[in-house]
Amino acid sequence: MSSIVDLRALSAAYGLSNTKSVPSLSNRNNKVEDKAEVPSFEKVLEKGFQKVSDLQVNAEKAMMAMATGDINDISEVAAAVSEADVALRFAVMIRDKLLDGYAQLVRMSV
Repeated sequence: MSSIVDLRALSAAYGLSNTKSVPSLSNRNNKVEDKAEVPSFEKVLEKGFQKVSDLQVNAEKAMMAMATGDINDISEVAAAVSEADVALRFAVMIRDKLLDGYAQLVRMSV
C-alpha cells in the first residue's frame, strides 16, 4: 500500500497527476461518463522523462552557480540535487518495471 501512495505522491510532484483514470469495469451500462481525452502512455512517459531531464539540468546549473559564487546558500543546491536524484531514481525504477514486464511477455507461451 505504501508503494502506491509513494507513486501517487511522486506522480503529483512531477506533474503527472492530471491524467484521467480508466473507467470502472463494474459500470453496468458500460458507458464512459467522462469524455475528456486521456493522454497516451507514450506522452505520459515522455513528459515524465522530460521533467527528470529538466531537474538534472537545474541541479547542474545550481552546482555551477555555487562554484562561481552566484549562490551562497548551499541548501538551495542541496535541494536541487536531492530533487534531481529522487526523480532519476524514480525514472530508473519505472524503466526497470517496464523491462521486467517486457521480459515476462517474451517468456509467455502462446
